[in-house]
Amino acid sequence: MHRAFGLLAGMVLLSALAVQALGFVSVKAPTADEFAHHIANGYSYWKGDFRMNPVSPPLPRMLAAFPLLFLQAKAPLDHPSWETIDSPEFARQFFYHYNHEPDRFVFWARLPILAVSLCFAMAVFLCARSLFGPAAAWISLLLYVFCPDIIAHSSLATSDLTVAFFFFLSLWALEMYLERPSARAALLVGALAALTFLSKLTALFLFPIFGLMVLFSGEGKAVRMTHVLLFAGALLGVLWAGYGFEVKPLLVHTPDPAKKIEFIRQLAGDRAVHWAMTVPIPLSTFVAALAGLFFTRAAGTNAFLMGEWSTRGWWYYYFVAFAVKNTLPFVALSVTGFVQACVANLGRIRKTFLVVPIAFFFIATMPDRAQAGIRYFLPVYPLLMILAAAWAAALLKRGVLWRSVIVVLLAYHVVSVVTTYPHYLSYFNEVAGGPRKGYRWLRDSNLDWGQDLKALGDVLRQIHADEVVLFYYGSADPAQYGIRARPVREAEMRAPEHTVYALAAHHMDSFAWYDDYTPDAWAGNTIRVYDFRNKALP
Repeated sequence: MHRAFGLLAGMVLLSALAVQALGFVSVKAPTADEFAHHIANGYSYWKGDFRMNPVSPPLPRMLAAFPLLFLQAKAPLDHPSWETIDSPEFARQFFYHYNHEPDRFVFWARLPILAVSLCFAMAVFLCARSLFGPAAAWISLLLYVFCPDIIAHSSLATSDLTVAFFFFLSLWALEMYLERPSARAALLVGALAALTFLSKLTALFLFPIFGLMVLFSGEGKAVRMTHVLLFAGALLGVLWAGYGFEVKPLLVHTPDPAKKIEFIRQLAGDRAVHWAMTVPIPLSTFVAALAGLFFTRAAGTNAFLMGEWSTRGWWYYYFVAFAVKNTLPFVALSVTGFVQACVANLGRIRKTFLVVPIAFFFIATMPDRAQAGIRYFLPVYPLLMILAAAWAAALLKRGVLWRSVIVVLLAYHVVSVVTTYPHYLSYFNEVAGGPRKGYRWLRDSNLDWGQDLKALGDVLRQIHADEVVLFYYGSADPAQYGIRARPVREAEMRAPEHTVYALAAHHMDSFAWYDDYTPDAWAGNTIRVYDFRNKALP
């Protein structure tokens, strides 16, 4: 009976995750990255060619595109965008010209990522149970299932959830290897690390974290050279297999070849350029992706934090993002759980597994100049959940008062997220002012990724707006949702005219009057609709 009850409770929680994610999937338009860089490109990868936007590894994209193999999708391989490696145009051709069911394709492309998330949830449960027992396992599962960031990225055909899953499994596998070193465990760590690299280049953090875990665990002497070689062999073998055992010259089928040729020429001369254009090498696309990553991180991105834009970043960016993008109970329990783990006697191996990756992520990203959202921290979310759950489970044993406190906190965690349904991507907690005040704190994928375009079409039909001035952050065609849009004129950014405006939160700084008027309607939590057709204007 106990096992049956546990199975039922697990099914209920996993079903809750699935229901929330499917609610998001069914009503949200494709986000900017899903449309322009993931789904169509992933489908082209199944043809054995990784030229289209190779800056990100192929595994999540191929997973997302897998259902499309059974939907008789057509890839625009004969369109000029294929030869010029124009990813956004290739996607437009794929969705709107070669195929004519964009919403259906997006729906099916999101489902494999949800399947990964369900496996992720079970992995977090099993890890927490093995480390801290049943109570911590159930609490960690509850925290996972009702985490807004997890739900949002479980519902998108992007790479963030997949890399977080394999990153966590890689760390857990190393923890088990350090407990009982063996050749089989070394191979498992290498294979999982390779799957992490095939998901996203955030996997580069694995190497320093692995080194620190071995160092602080005090088990360095137990690591044999044969195990290191087995790890490296599994890593390279699985990684190369993920790219279809590709062998090609570095500058063949790569975006912006002229820019790369000039860069290589300045760096190493004409002989290196000739070598890069003619000599086939294994993992060519992966090597080019690594080079592109280092260039992007050095150049920085235009990020937003608390009213400011910057390409130089802020050392406290991810501290703030974590604090406002998660429920207050989860923030409180994870912070106190982390501190408790630092001072408690957990055993050196267990402590390094739980503490080192979290500390490394926060410290290593402090000088980062390409701060693109809290989604980059998803790899350490399961560790924070396990620590929060372990601390909560310990408090449950301290009497009725603490038991009541934990029950209230967990209930608060659930209610805060459920009442946001289905707008999980734009979730901000109560201290931040809620989702509709989130634009004051963060932008981009933290809030507005173009996901509410479909909802905007519904709003415009309700108010009978035949035309709208649209300024939104995304790649999908507004006409697909019945939106007849025209671009904004420069004068309208200073003062509105007698028409309807739909302004996305990501771009609100472009309009001097954005906060001067109360919106007449909202599309989701990210697009404000102002109807000035019958209003007096100053």
